[in-house]
Amino acid sequence: MALMLEQLQLEEGMRVLEVGAGTGYNAALLSLLVGPRGRVVAVDIDPELVRGARRSLRVGGYRVRVVMGDGRAGFTELAPYDRIIVTASSDSVAPAWFEQLQPSGLLEVPLRLSATGTQAIPLLRKTRGGFRSAAILTGGFMPLRPAGEDVVTALRQPTLLASDATGSGGSSLVQLAGEALRTLSPRAKRRLLSTALGDGRSRPLGLRANSSALALFLSLRVPTRYLVTTAGDRFAIGVISRDGSSLAVIEPSFAHSNSTVSTLRVFGESDAERLLLQHVRDWERRGRPAEGDLELSVTYDARHASRVRRDGLGLDPVTRD
Repeated sequence: MALMLEQLQLEEGMRVLEVGAGTGYNAALLSLLVGPRGRVVAVDIDPELVRGARRSLRVGGYRVRVVMGDGRAGFTELAPYDRIIVTASSDSVAPAWFEQLQPSGLLEVPLRLSATGTQAIPLLRKTRGGFRSAAILTGGFMPLRPAGEDVVTALRQPTLLASDATGSGGSSLVQLAGEALRTLSPRAKRRLLSTALGDGRSRPLGLRANSSALALFLSLRVPTRYLVTTAGDRFAIGVISRDGSSLAVIEPSFAHSNSTVSTLRVFGESDAERLLLQHVRDWERRGRPAEGDLELSVTYDARHASRVRRDGLGLDPVTRD
């Protein structure tokens, strides 16, 4: 949160829209940064959160207006804004945010950039027809969701799960997620679960890599039909073979910005290991690109749908609706 506020380049007297009020804590910080001549409005779709944020901000003596509504529609009453900050993730950039920003305004929004839900937090500078990234942080937030949709539904991805329900509470043994799973045959799905339940073996990457840089590169570069993530004791990202007989993952640490990873774990046969190592070597050949090398631009079509174009990180240009 501190890095996001620093990246937003706030100044006294600015008018700021926050999408996602939460507890009101971030809005309180915003109000201190823009000072008594500035204005902060926070919008949230959850009535309980709105009531709680209003109460906390009032008790703390912070000058923030908290309103209930769909954050994707912004809040026209106090527009235009000098800054808009979104504290929930999105896979598109709402036209209302573009329309309600000053011509020289800045938007900060966590964007989901791949089928695994991988996010980056760009600072987007408004241009004549859209936005262009000026800086990028790594990080992630819960999804921006419409009214009536719960968090579980918003986070849902194709998932393969094996669990132990022999005890009183039950526990997850294996949880794989990713669009790659949707198109596997039933036989391959069963085989993949069996493969993932194995003990696995550790293999050297052949280098020591920055965790966030390599994880971001893999999530954007590995073809969707091979890419998976795991949940459980530790987050992992990696690849599968299409017949389900092979799984290889890295387990990046995000404890601090210079956390590193130097090994991978391999389950089953070696096909997935070879594919994953190919991409790791590709990352090395391209000069170990990191989030600062990623470039994003946003344009709008005649239907006001946004298109996010990503480049850098050694990527071929890709667009996402």
